Amino acid sequence: MSLEDYHTVISSKVRGTWNLHEASLQTAAPLDFFTLLSSISGLVGKKGQANYAAANTFLDAFSAYRNAHGLPANAVNLGVIEDVGYISEQGGMDQHFDRRHWTYINELVLRRILGYSIMQQSPDRPLNRASAPQLVTGIAVPQPPDSASARDARFAAMFVGDGRGAAGDAVDGKGGADKGLQEFFLLQRSGAEPSAVLRSTVEVVNGRFMKILALDEPLEPGKSLAAYGLDSLSAVEFRNWLRADVGAELTMLEITNASSLFGLCEKIIAKMSAK
Repeated sequence: MSLEDYHTVISSKVRGTWNLHEASLQTAAPLDFFTLLSSISGLVGKKGQANYAAANTFLDAFSAYRNAHGLPANAVNLGVIEDVGYISEQGGMDQHFDRRHWTYINELVLRRILGYSIMQQSPDRPLNRASAPQLVTGIAVPQPPDSASARDARFAAMFVGDGRGAAGDAVDGKGGADKGLQEFFLLQRSGAEPSAVLRSTVEVVNGRFMKILALDEPLEPGKSLAAYGLDSLSAVEFRNWLRADVGAELTMLEITNASSLFGLCEKIIAKMSAK
């Protein structure tokens, strides 16, 4: 991401919010509320879109800033809006979001959320004084064991159990998904037969793509990845997982131009072997 790309995305929210804030002070406008439409990306991040996440983090911080100066403000961290706005207009984009991780929001619920945001800014009777600057929405509770949030202690309260159950397994690497990855590492490092390493890699990568692309059935290893709806956003998510969990570095072109799952896995094995 270039510096220009970063500033292009954050400038509208940063400058626009600051301009409204300054205008309200200069005109001494007695505002009853100052609601900022933020996103949960500012809390949990957004792979491949750090600029968008940063812009929303600013809104969250600015809401707290106004509150600290005795001014009304509330940042609404919105989740997936399913029937109005960008996602619904794109068609099919909702398939990128796992409903086990996110609670979808429709227009009726959105209107209620905005109403709660205004009520939260009441100087006499806010709904929750402890979290006056923010209203977080759209994150499913409890989170599933394979959620990436399981690795972050800040989200520990969003998982059930005492750490020795499913959520704990996801954290310490003993979950079912991680067992396949451990088997891959073992085969790759032990000098096993190339065919065995390839089978293990295909199994692990197939499981990851099923989650990213929200597929109910495994991919056919010889079939084109584009046939399953692999786009740039999905490729970025896969690349980030590959770098963080597998330790292999592939370019976007290497991922999107792979002839098949077999072809992609062979590239991954080659990268790992060259380390």
